[in-house]
Amino acid sequence: MRIEKIKYGIGLFLMTFVLASCEKEEDPDDTAELAVLEAHKDIATSIEHMGICYSPYHNDGQAPGTFIPKSQIEADLNLIAKHFDFMKTYTVADGMEQVVSVASAKNLEVAIGVHCYPNNANQTKADIDKAVQAIKNHPSHVLALVIGNETNLHGPNYVHPATVAGYMQYGHDKLKAVGLNIRVTSCITGVGADNTGNYQNQDYCGPILQKCRDLNDEDHRVIFMTVYPYYGNGQPGDIAGNMQWSYNHGMSNAENNFGLGVVISEIGWPTGVNNNGTPTGRENVANAEINFKATLDWVNGKNFRNTAYNAFWFEMFDETWKTDEPNGIGPSWGLYEKNGAQTPKFPIPALF
Repeated sequence: MRIEKIKYGIGLFLMTFVLASCEKEEDPDDTAELAVLEAHKDIATSIEHMGICYSPYHNDGQAPGTFIPKSQIEADLNLIAKHFDFMKTYTVADGMEQVVSVASAKNLEVAIGVHCYPNNANQTKADIDKAVQAIKNHPSHVLALVIGNETNLHGPNYVHPATVAGYMQYGHDKLKAVGLNIRVTSCITGVGADNTGNYQNQDYCGPILQKCRDLNDEDHRVIFMTVYPYYGNGQPGDIAGNMQWSYNHGMSNAENNFGLGVVISEIGWPTGVNNNGTPTGRENVANAEINFKATLDWVNGKNFRNTAYNAFWFEMFDETWKTDEPNGIGPSWGLYEKNGAQTPKFPIPALF
C-alpha cells in the first residue's frame, strides 16, 4: 500500500527528534541525517524528493500536435501515482490542460509546463492563459507554473531569455489577477545559470534568474534546471563528479547570487538507441536501473553538500517521435516502454 508522506509528518518527526536530543549528547551523524529530510526550498509536500517528467506522446503515431484524450491521461496518471507523488509537464496544448484536474483526483502534485513558441507571443500567452485557468480550478495541487523548457539552447525552440522573462511576468500578473500566489519559474539548461562560462549554443539566463527572484516571495524562489550525468560521460553508478561539476557551473550561482532553490527538472539515463543511433555501450536497462538508484541517493542528500534536492526523473514513457537527439537516444528515456506498457523496465525502488 502506498503511504502518503506530507510535511506535517516531518514536523512531528522533528519535534520528536528535538525532545529526544535534550536527553542525550548530539550525534553529528544524526544532525546530518536530519538536515536532508527536506529539500532546500522544497516545492512538494511529499518528503520524497524524486518526481517524474510526463509527456503524453508515447503511443505510435503520437507527437506534439496530436490531441491527447482524457482517457489516456487518466491511464497514464494511474501508473504515475503507483510510484510518485509529484510530476512535471511541458505543455498545456493538445488537451494537456486536463492533467491538473486528473492529477488532483489522484492526489498528485503538478509542475505545469508551458511551451514558449519561438516568434509567437500570442500563442505563448494564450497557453499561459490556459494554464492559469487550469491552476485556478485546482490550485492546491500545483507546485509551479514553469514557463519555457531549455529555451536558452540555440536551435528550433530558442527564445531569448529576456523574452521568456517577459512571459514569466505575464503569467505572474495573470495568476495575481485571479488571487493566486503560485510560484512562477522557468526551466533552463544546467549551465544556463553559469555567468562565468561561455558555452557554445547556449545563452546565460540572467533575466530569467532575476525574474524568479523578483516575482516570488522568498519561500517560492526556485529555478528548474536540467542536469544529465549521462551527457558528461558519467558512469551510471557514480555521478558525484558530474553533479559537483554541474553545481560549480550553474547551480551555485543560482543559489548563492540569486537566492534561488534549484529544482533538478530533468535527470535520467537512456536504455537504448534507435536504428540510426550510435551506441556507446552505456545505453541499456541495467545501467538505467543503476543510475536511478545512484540519482535517488544523490537527490535524497547523499552528496557533497549533504543537501536534498527536489528532482524529476526523465521520463515516464518512451517517446518514438523523438528522433533528433544525439546518438539516436531520444526515444529511449522512459521508465516504461511505449504503447501503454503496464510494467516498468526495472523495479522502481522506494523513493525515500
